Amino acid sequence: MARIDELRKQLVGNVVCSDVIDQTLEKYDFYPVEVEDEEEHDVFKYTNKKSQIWVYYSHDGEDYLVEKVINSNKKRGKTEVDPFFNPEDIKKMMDYFSEREMWTEYTIFMLELLLARRIGDTVSLKWSDFYDENGARKDRLNTLLEQKTDKIVDISISNIVWKYLDLYCEKMNIEPMEHYHEDIFPRVAKTYAPSKEEYEKAVASQADAFRNAFKKAADYCGIKNVSTHSLRKSFGYIAHTLQQFDPDNLVVLQSIFGHENVETTKRYIGVIREKARKTFDIVSQFIEDAVNGVKTVIKNVPVIALRSNDLRDLLLEAVRMGQEGRTSMEDMSKLLDKAEEMRVS
Repeated sequence: MARIDELRKQLVGNVVCSDVIDQTLEKYDFYPVEVEDEEEHDVFKYTNKKSQIWVYYSHDGEDYLVEKVINSNKKRGKTEVDPFFNPEDIKKMMDYFSEREMWTEYTIFMLELLLARRIGDTVSLKWSDFYDENGARKDRLNTLLEQKTDKIVDISISNIVWKYLDLYCEKMNIEPMEHYHEDIFPRVAKTYAPSKEEYEKAVASQADAFRNAFKKAADYCGIKNVSTHSLRKSFGYIAHTLQQFDPDNLVVLQSIFGHENVETTKRYIGVIREKARKTFDIVSQFIEDAVNGVKTVIKNVPVIALRSNDLRDLLLEAVRMGQEGRTSMEDMSKLLDKAEEMRVS
């Protein structure tokens, strides 16, 4: 039976949660295409880097009724957007919005980046997500229901988030407690939506409007291969860069993004693509040095992260090997192989 037929048999007509869909596709080495598409809604997209499979669904607010599963060859080039690898590009986007006094777009941009939420969830935020009824500021965002997963998020609200919310209130002349149960980014269609379905349509429309504003800003700033989803990815890329030697770093990011495994997280935040890009630069420079008679200095000697308990065990084993006279190259190679097995990605 062809792969697509097997998937249709397993999914079409069934009511399942998004995790089940992800796990089913993962069995065939297809992983989510984490890119916000401007014209496609009610579809999950997956790729194995060669082709895509799209899963269309209807949503009842809790689970997903899978309506059809198709092979898609819509995109021949890149299927994923990048994080903002260069912090200066983030500043360019911020300046674009602030210089034009586009404070709604500016604040959506910053909240999506700082909270690592999808655009639809970001424009759905309410003042009650950030304030208690007595006006006290919350330090955790734990009331937002994610559209894609139907799960309540529980993440920290940093002082920097409050800085940009305060700026938004100042620029837009908003008193949050007077609008406690209302959206932070109001729209008439959302405020007076007669049903949850109509509200979600209004949210999708507002998300599309921000995508358009984002694209115009990126084009103006000369920043390529980014979309609104790049902000969420950038959160992960920056967190990994700043804490790459923390053995729990990728596990923490996996939890924040709700991924099934660490490998998905590494691909998602652009770590693998960035390493691949640097590899080309390194090899090119090596060839250039060789042509010019320059001896290349190996700067990046192998460095791996190990958990403290694993490092202690390796050191104890090395001591025992020395005491027992096991100091051959083969013995050393086995010890290094064991260290490689214990490494934290």
